[in-house]
Amino acid sequence: MNKSILVIAAHLDDSIIAVGGIISKFVKNDYEVNVVCFGNGDEAFTTQGGREEAIIKFKREGAEAHELLGVTSFECFDVPDFGVQQNRDAYRQCIRSIRKYKPSIVIGHYWAEYFQHHEMATQARDAWFQAGWDCSADLGAPWTAEKYYHYEVLHDLPEPTHLIDVSDTFENKMAAFKKFATAEEHLGSLAEQLRARARHHGSKIGVKYAEALKQSFFTPQKISVIKDLF
Repeated sequence: MNKSILVIAAHLDDSIIAVGGIISKFVKNDYEVNVVCFGNGDEAFTTQGGREEAIIKFKREGAEAHELLGVTSFECFDVPDFGVQQNRDAYRQCIRSIRKYKPSIVIGHYWAEYFQHHEMATQARDAWFQAGWDCSADLGAPWTAEKYYHYEVLHDLPEPTHLIDVSDTFENKMAAFKKFATAEEHLGSLAEQLRARARHHGSKIGVKYAEALKQSFFTPQKISVIKDLF
């Protein structure tokens, strides 16, 4: 397995909210972590006429938050927040990103959330599958990541397959989340929820803090040696 991870997110802060501790843990273990997102924060304003300033601030905060965690690269595709949905351009962008960064693992949304996260969940997972096809040559050479995992953002992930101990990196996640001063105006007490949720997941495996993932088997795993099943 190569040491490259790709996180695909609908919005600027989703990756930090969902897997900030996991990202930091990967970085600490010398993995290359690349993060791409679509929404540009244009709905993150609470006063009339604040849209353009919100975009500038939120994108800056997103870059600072991911830099704090030590990601290799962070890209925003500058789509309006409510325009994050399944379409040809977004699907091609997902495939292009997988082929560009050549990850061993892709991590993205789960569909049991509101429509933007729901649509990104299906789109990114399907792109994981199709990125390995010998087609769409303008998007780069075919690449199939070995594994795909879903994460939770605002709603609990049903029946997670993995709970990752992030006790040693959780405060890094929270420091990165604090960079989103713009989001604090409309997300309120989310920081308290993130801490409570991580404690809840941690209690299930006997650690202080944990984050949840759900492995996708949309693309079947190849088994050549029978012992690899165990």
